Amino acid sequence: MQLAEFATADCLGLVLAHRQNFTDGSIAKGTLLTADHLAEFGAAGIDTLICACPDAGDVHEDEAAARLASLLAPDNLDFTMAATGRVNIKVPRQGLVRYKRTLIRAINEIDERITFALVQHNQLLARGQMAATIKIIPFFVPDSSLREIENLLAGASAFGFYPLKTAQVALIQTRILGQADRLFAATKKVTSDRLAVLGSEMMASPVCAHNKTDVAEQIQNCMASGADIILLCGGSAIIDRQDELPQAVIEAGGQVIQLGLAVDPGNLLMFAKIGNVPVIGMPGCARSPKLNGLDWVLQLVLADVDMTRSEFADMAAGGLLMEIASRPLPRAMATKPHQPDRLVGIVLAAGQSSRMGPDNKLLAEFAGKPMVRHVTKVMLDAGLDDMTVVIGHQADEVAAALAGLPVRLLFNADFAAGQGHSVAAGVSALDGAVTDVLIALGDMPLISAEMVQNLVASHLACDDHQRRITLPSYDGKRGNPVIWGGAFFPELKHLRGDAGGRQVLQDHLAAHNPVEISSSAMFRDIDTPADLQALSAGSSGNT
Repeated sequence: MQLAEFATADCLGLVLAHRQNFTDGSIAKGTLLTADHLAEFGAAGIDTLICACPDAGDVHEDEAAARLASLLAPDNLDFTMAATGRVNIKVPRQGLVRYKRTLIRAINEIDERITFALVQHNQLLARGQMAATIKIIPFFVPDSSLREIENLLAGASAFGFYPLKTAQVALIQTRILGQADRLFAATKKVTSDRLAVLGSEMMASPVCAHNKTDVAEQIQNCMASGADIILLCGGSAIIDRQDELPQAVIEAGGQVIQLGLAVDPGNLLMFAKIGNVPVIGMPGCARSPKLNGLDWVLQLVLADVDMTRSEFADMAAGGLLMEIASRPLPRAMATKPHQPDRLVGIVLAAGQSSRMGPDNKLLAEFAGKPMVRHVTKVMLDAGLDDMTVVIGHQADEVAAALAGLPVRLLFNADFAAGQGHSVAAGVSALDGAVTDVLIALGDMPLISAEMVQNLVASHLACDDHQRRITLPSYDGKRGNPVIWGGAFFPELKHLRGDAGGRQVLQDHLAAHNPVEISSSAMFRDIDTPADLQALSAGSSGNT
């Protein structure tokens, strides 16, 4: 390809290298110039243009990108139509992306003008997320470079997509002296939630004594009931193949394949098989919802990856999870003096609800009571330590709707300036003992006390919850209410405008602790009279 300045009259069929602006318009870079384009340039007094002229054997960027996509993308992936030399490759369902790093490096070494970028090896992706992108840098590349890539692959796949299968999973917990029932209940919930995110479910969760005979019996019972995967959570950690849980697997007719994992947290993990049924001894850290080695192993198993010793060894690359952005709490900070948890609630009820017309949607009746009262009552029923309702527009009427409820009313004089001011006012009024705050919208009538309780439980289960943001998630979409750890209070106190906390959420993606919910209905808010009418028609609610 030759990139040079040409006389405008000689540019027919060439590609415009840079956007050309006119008094009343422009022509974008990458445009294949026609006679009409040249006439426009001539009329504008533009005598020369910088254009790209292909050499013999050159291939246009879009043709090259499409050709590489058909070569590189597995059949079970989707890719976009080539445009500006780019093709994006996306996954059609939840699954893992895997590849050989040496092969990807070799492809990118062939020609600097051809780039092929992927997500991390073994990255878990949700439906519609991008797995890879092909970008041709200039407007043309030599056909010889494309053929070199074709020869390099020689029928081999550059990368693969491994969709997650659904599985019935049994969780066997063992008890040692002094362990309370609430520990087993909490572990069951955390594990069930972890499986749900991956599209699987818990079919059984027995608790037995911490000895190999009882555990082996439970393993056999779960297998007889059709368990696809068995998880073992011991009352005591597995540190040797002679421990009770590895020996239980052997007694049940299985084989221990791997004991110990080069992933931290998650070192004390066991992987075994009884026939074709994987048996995973959980590390103690898996009682928490935070990312750990169990998550990686579960994802690989559900993707039907053959779990060899080499596969486990490969996890060492990137396996230090404790200090990465998604786990911002260093080990050294874990020794700080304990501060009692105090999680309180704030309901935002100050807005003008302009799209509702003359009526205040927060005062509209839902389930037999004003909507703001309904939402606030749900928060109280969930058992939050303390509740503040931020009011502003029609403050007296909103206050009257909340009469008799044990809540603190906080008037926001800047309510007309946007939701950010209400968030800032509410958080600024918290006392110094508050460690975390749940912020809810006053126009989400389908929120339930159970959902709030699940959010709170998941948030407080995080050892570093004061550095976490817990929020409901459905099909990859996040919603409200949101629980903010105290580390984010300074930013929330300085919010302005109508964006609320969206920018803070975006700035701290690594701190997110999403909690999967079963229905998008929970995200439904009320903005128009039609929304309210449709909702009320199908609601019964609680009083």
